Amino acid sequence: MQVDPQGTADPAPSADSVGVAFATVTAGSISLAECSRAVESDHAGAIVTFEGVVRNHDEGRGVTRLAYTSHPSAGAVIAEVAAEVAARHPTVRIAAAHRTGELGIGDVALACAVASAHRAEAFAACAELVDTIKDRVPIWKEQGFVDGSSEWVAALG
Repeated sequence: MQVDPQGTADPAPSADSVGVAFATVTAGSISLAECSRAVESDHAGAIVTFEGVVRNHDEGRGVTRLAYTSHPSAGAVIAEVAAEVAARHPTVRIAAAHRTGELGIGDVALACAVASAHRAEAFAACAELVDTIKDRVPIWKEQGFVDGSSEWVAALG
């Protein structure tokens, strides 16, 4: 059992309520709902989510589309990142998915959900997860602009 500073006891999380539910890079569609369902449990008092959506602008320029390209190691790296975040936050359960391929305005590029017994741990782990995915997973994007031009931008960092 875990005891919080006020002296109340939380039952220890079960093996199926912590860790990584899934972490993937895919050309298929992804959904925040799927991530949330994957981390739900009777232990979870909080589920924090993040949905990275393709917007119609970047630094004052109109964006019409994005195309994400990944290195062959991207799937292994996102799984590694999720496992590392889960290890640093041992009471959480994580699900994360990043899209590749052509995406339009409003499409989901990154979906993450983190569940924990308490919100502070879920918020901290979700923020760390998103930042670390963007920092380490080898995925790059090509942005298409309204003037017909395009540019490559590292999704890393």
